[in-house]
Amino acid sequence: MKSQNLVHMLQNRESGYTRFNKLSQSAPFTYERQFYKAITPCLTIGILIPPVYLRKFTPDGSKLLAFSRDQRSVIVYTYKGIGCKRVGDLLSEANVGNKETYNNTKDNSQLTSKIFERLFESKYVLRLCQGDSARYYLHREFSVFLEHGRYVLLAGMCILNGCNLAITDYERYPDLFDKLDPFSYIFFVVDLQQGIVTDEIQLPQDAICLSHNYGISVHGNTIAILSRLRQAIYIYELVNGRLIKHDHEIAPRPRDCAFNVASASAMLDVNSLLPITHIKQRVLSFLYRHIQQDGRQSGQKYQDFYKNFDFIENMIIEKMQLVDNDLILLRYEQRPKDTYVTPMLTTGEPEPPRRLYVFYRMSVEDVVGVYQDDSADLLEIVVQFYDKMCNVRSLQTGEAPSSPTHYFIRQTCLNPNKSAHFMRQAALRFNPSVPVSTQSFSTSPYLNYNVFYYDDRLVSPLERPKASSTEPIMFRDRETNLVKFRLNTKARRPHNDMAPRELCAFICHPFEPLVISIQKCMHVYAYKLHIYNHSTTVKQSYYD
Repeated sequence: MKSQNLVHMLQNRESGYTRFNKLSQSAPFTYERQFYKAITPCLTIGILIPPVYLRKFTPDGSKLLAFSRDQRSVIVYTYKGIGCKRVGDLLSEANVGNKETYNNTKDNSQLTSKIFERLFESKYVLRLCQGDSARYYLHREFSVFLEHGRYVLLAGMCILNGCNLAITDYERYPDLFDKLDPFSYIFFVVDLQQGIVTDEIQLPQDAICLSHNYGISVHGNTIAILSRLRQAIYIYELVNGRLIKHDHEIAPRPRDCAFNVASASAMLDVNSLLPITHIKQRVLSFLYRHIQQDGRQSGQKYQDFYKNFDFIENMIIEKMQLVDNDLILLRYEQRPKDTYVTPMLTTGEPEPPRRLYVFYRMSVEDVVGVYQDDSADLLEIVVQFYDKMCNVRSLQTGEAPSSPTHYFIRQTCLNPNKSAHFMRQAALRFNPSVPVSTQSFSTSPYLNYNVFYYDDRLVSPLERPKASSTEPIMFRDRETNLVKFRLNTKARRPHNDMAPRELCAFICHPFEPLVISIQKCMHVYAYKLHIYNHSTTVKQSYYD
């Protein structure tokens, strides 16, 4: 077993040798993983914060973004670091000792009330929704960093009082999904270095999913926005802080297809036949061409093709992702029916919608791959190209986040001895993990599932709220099985099936041992800071 002593790790790193007196053949930053086992966010402190909604750290960890309570302004904090002298003095004055959780016994504890302002200094407050855009409010679950954190893309939305789509929209967008409630959207490009808005765009009367960056995808300086209402994808390019829109939209028609608006007398009704969008036509052509006419099962494949024709004709784009600047992954799902009634089942979960995954190359307007929702080939692509699909890497180590789901797939599914039925069930389970929402994974090394073992039902690199735990979340070293640290985010009241569930969200620093946990029950929030403290002693537990 390798030494867990921090001094030994520093000596080995400085000399370039391992404890076995051999030159290390690892990548330059691979050995850094061992240091994260010795310097951990082992101390939990209940804290008070200003009246803001915390969002996340910038990719370089130098700033923390937050939104004002009225959701009209963005607040940018400068992160001072856990080694800041003022923070160290505060911990010494509070006499934290070797405890893992600091229990505040005084209502006016200096540590509880002052540590946030010692760690984070307000840099500026930028009022975005004002003047002509005063009717908008910022979506506090949406933010996309561009150019390694130089810019951030923020979005506001407002409710429309009455909305009637133009007849030409039904002609221009044959797949238009008018069962959604439209909103008006505005996007801001904020220069975080200068603290100014460099550009803004408005998308009136649309339906875009902003929660957790669901409907927006970014690769480099290319930004794709999915309109679920019009079933189209708007492509923008960030150039010197300005958003330049591509002339052509993805989905409705080919690039050089002329569109003529019908005369006013030619009114559409429910019986009007609209053309199939060109991507669906290419999907049908792709599937038809890949049927081997001389194969033994070609007859059955032709039957399946014609049987699925109606599904392909009526399916809608539910999610998308830019794999690179030219290749885009589309996930189509079955269009909800107007007369759909949820079956009242007493057991199990509702049946998931039928899905189809399409790889589409924008430059040549061609489909290069089509996969069913139970495709083992797609599952292999998800596993082998996981780093690329995540589309986020640590600016410190260059590594992609390691998720428990990906770890489990690699351990269990990539086995040639697994049966076809097992692989099909695994594909149905894991294929919906793509497309991946932009910047939805944390690059914190303390959530690296290859280094630490923890309960992914309570916390994971995927930035989504989890149910609050009944006990502190335990992080173990995978090599030694020793408890390295705990995140004490215990629920504030006992679990009750009849009461609202208490949720917990985590904001992790990209590389330092600092985590902010936010527990919410109803409209009551509780904030805790998990930070490194050299005097904290982590107790071991062997009765899990």
